[in-house]
Amino acid sequence: MIRFFSALHQWWVTWGTLPVFSWVRAARLYKAGHFAAASKLYEKGLSGYPNHPASNCARIDLAYCLFRQQQYEAAERQLRLVISQLPKAREAYYRLARMHMWTGNYLEAAWTFRRALQHVPSDADFVAGFLTSVIENGGPGYLVREAQRALLELSEEDLAKGKVLIARALLAMQNRDVKEAERLLRDLVQQPAAPCDAFVYYAELLVKQGKVANARRYLRIAMAISPNNPRVLSSFANTYLQPGAFYNPEYARQLATTAAQNTGWLSPWALHTLAEAFYHEGDKMSALIMASKAKDVGNQRLGIYREEKILDQLIASLQEGTLA
Repeated sequence: MIRFFSALHQWWVTWGTLPVFSWVRAARLYKAGHFAAASKLYEKGLSGYPNHPASNCARIDLAYCLFRQQQYEAAERQLRLVISQLPKAREAYYRLARMHMWTGNYLEAAWTFRRALQHVPSDADFVAGFLTSVIENGGPGYLVREAQRALLELSEEDLAKGKVLIARALLAMQNRDVKEAERLLRDLVQQPAAPCDAFVYYAELLVKQGKVANARRYLRIAMAISPNNPRVLSSFANTYLQPGAFYNPEYARQLATTAAQNTGWLSPWALHTLAEAFYHEGDKMSALIMASKAKDVGNQRLGIYREEKILDQLIASLQEGTLA
């Protein structure tokens, strides 16, 4: 009873209203990881109290519940509604952009970060996300230049933050300064509480250098941090497609399938990795289906898939093989 009245008092202090009890129950389920049940209660409260002072907080939590259920379009609608009502809603912008990155839609992520910076200027996480996304998308050049200008406006303290260091490393790689990129990422992964993305990008760089065993060590750390992350899973799958002692296309296919599923089959990168895994297994028809799907998904978006030329070569090779 004391806890009940304490909750009533806290709700009144925070929102100036009595609690919406469906949201109170939803919050408990949310914390316990029961996202499907929580989403129903959040939706119930929003249908009855759409203009409640706490409604936007409920929508942000609902969006996360929907995200965890891979209902990405529904989650996006909730976050965009919050942004339309609260143009400076930092959390809504950030979650929306990160969800776009999760599903491989890097240009949309870049635009979201860019819009956010118009309302929350010089935010280090937004600047880092903006630059990372537009580089991952492969341009366009004017957005890369705009993101670089935003980077130059950050303080020395912000320039040393983890996500900003990752963006700086990607910029160095784009400028063909691999040594600088490697230095930034190598130093970052040695720091406590380094971002998950740091381990992924460093591992991908190591794979390009043929250091597969070291790459897998860092990807294991990334998987411990974010086990369902499609980029982590796809990068790990790629290590099993490299020639040598770790070559195992069957395991690569299993990891790549999970990665593609976790994006809702929306990421060209994840689908391309899965196509490569099928190809290495000798299943050329499945490889062609996945490669074509990756191409179709990329064409449906305004962005540019960085590995498009490699994907086109794979499709052409597979089409010749299946028609022969």
